Amino acid sequence: MSHAFRVQAFLGSIGVALLFLSQSQADPKQAYWQVDDVRPGMKGQGRTVMKGTKIESFDAEVIGVLKNTSPGRDMILCRLAGLNLEKTGIIAGMSGSPIYINGKLLGAVAFAWPFGTEPIAGVTPFAQMHEYVASYERRDMAERRSPKRIGLATPIRIDGKDFDTVTVSDHHDPQATAADGLWMVPIRTPLAASGMSTGSLKLLGNLLKDAGMVPMQAGGAAAGVIDKHKDVPLLPGSALTVAMIQGDFDVSGIGTVTHVEGKRVYGWGHPFFGAGACDFPLMTGYVHTIIGRRSISFKMGSPIRNVGVINADVSTCIAGWLGRAPDLLPLRTTVTRLPESKPKTFNVRIVRQRNMVASLVFTALSNSVDMEGDLPEELTAHVKARIELDGLPELRIDDLFAGIGISGNRAPQALYSSLSNIINLLNMNPYKPIRIKNIECSTEIQSGRRTADSEAVELEHDTYAPGETLQAVVYLRPYKGIRQRVPLALPLPADLAEGNYTATIGDDLSNARQELRDDPNLSNPHDLGHLLRALKVQTGVKRTHLVLRVPLFGTGVALAGQSLPDLPPGIVQVLGSGRKSGAQPTNSALVARRPTDWVIQGSESIRFQVQKTRRFQNR
Repeated sequence: MSHAFRVQAFLGSIGVALLFLSQSQADPKQAYWQVDDVRPGMKGQGRTVMKGTKIESFDAEVIGVLKNTSPGRDMILCRLAGLNLEKTGIIAGMSGSPIYINGKLLGAVAFAWPFGTEPIAGVTPFAQMHEYVASYERRDMAERRSPKRIGLATPIRIDGKDFDTVTVSDHHDPQATAADGLWMVPIRTPLAASGMSTGSLKLLGNLLKDAGMVPMQAGGAAAGVIDKHKDVPLLPGSALTVAMIQGDFDVSGIGTVTHVEGKRVYGWGHPFFGAGACDFPLMTGYVHTIIGRRSISFKMGSPIRNVGVINADVSTCIAGWLGRAPDLLPLRTTVTRLPESKPKTFNVRIVRQRNMVASLVFTALSNSVDMEGDLPEELTAHVKARIELDGLPELRIDDLFAGIGISGNRAPQALYSSLSNIINLLNMNPYKPIRIKNIECSTEIQSGRRTADSEAVELEHDTYAPGETLQAVVYLRPYKGIRQRVPLALPLPADLAEGNYTATIGDDLSNARQELRDDPNLSNPHDLGHLLRALKVQTGVKRTHLVLRVPLFGTGVALAGQSLPDLPPGIVQVLGSGRKSGAQPTNSALVARRPTDWVIQGSESIRFQVQKTRRFQNR
């Protein structure tokens, strides 16, 4: 490259930067078009990145204006040309690409016609992007779920056909639209995933299928690429990536910058998840290539570096601030495949968005195990987890998993569903915001199924007196093993009422579920204290514990958010019969546990009597 050419290119780049700077510092209403001033036939240019970080231009012509596509929302239809769009169509990842007419910003490419051969784009007016971000407006998110047909003042001709109506849909799936009309649906968002297994990528796709994501194996940008492009600024038309998971594996959505006003960045022209106020890492991006497909073409890219935070995810766009840092959830997970492999540790950071963090933690944990490759059909996994809470006692899990549902490629997802549910309950609780400081998890996997089925139970006597010890023998059959005889002992209270009782033998998980059902304050928490108590019951479970449980019915009441156990029967009857008191009966149980070497499966029951004076009976 000649010296003169380099100087010319440098001056040209400064001119582009000064143009963007002058637009951002101008009177906002003078810097972008108002919808009522837009007319069919107007021509302009758009900007986007097709390769690397270079911003390129394409042509755009206004062919129609759609008013009130949803409350407070309009759409501008444009025919695009250039950059090979005539062949690829609108490309996933172009979301946010700005279009200018006479040097003034019109809006962001955001919608596409999935069945058309021409690149027809639905453009979100920047005037409305700006307005909605300013107020975190979300009023139309629910109302836009149903497609809306809108008439055109003047018919438009596309693909050799005349159309006098356009149907605008909030649904991303082209298969959900009709092929015989002009439909505009949001452009899908390429979701670049690096360090993710094929199974985890499929899981991620299922979790996000309604959000218009296209998960793909992208791989991280090479160190040389990152170093070369690390200082590339965000300008209108630049690649804009929004991270969901960062660290030893990454997941980021790819789109385009629409506008920059000082440190304020606008992009995409449609929502990411419609989260309103949010806290996502805002990153620069690098486009590796354009993948052409018959159904949808998309940009394959990678994030480069954090430059700020996306703090608004509204119906018209996403927006954020440069120079700020997001608050992410640290997750450290270690996987050991016994006996042959050494522990492998992964460190990631996950967005704290309350309605998705549980799913992202679930995906990250599943992926850490999936990275081990094909797992044996018969396996046992030991999972330990620690959830550290800000200002509250931490939650711990230490449990063994085995059985039909914990096998082969199904194992990663089966292992962490309960942990994901706990995180979801913490984040979505209606009582008080809970901040999870960090999560640590370790998983040891070994071949062989360490389970034992409960086959029978025997009691030493049919009748016991209050204060005696109930002696039971449980017969367990380990998987592919020899039948085992396991004794259990349960002291009976000295004041236990006479009557018929049932002893149930089973696993600790079943016992915990029954314990939650017995107390309305735990099965249906009324405050944060009840929720944490319920979670403590769940996290304390050990599937290897053999449990003998004798239910005691109507032993207390739940009243005004308080659990009052072990009340005299007369008090329980009086409180429970008063309609105005709002009291609910609670149950309790006598419980004995014994640790075993196996995950307990199945249950057995046996009846016995309690008499103050009994005749001794041998079994």
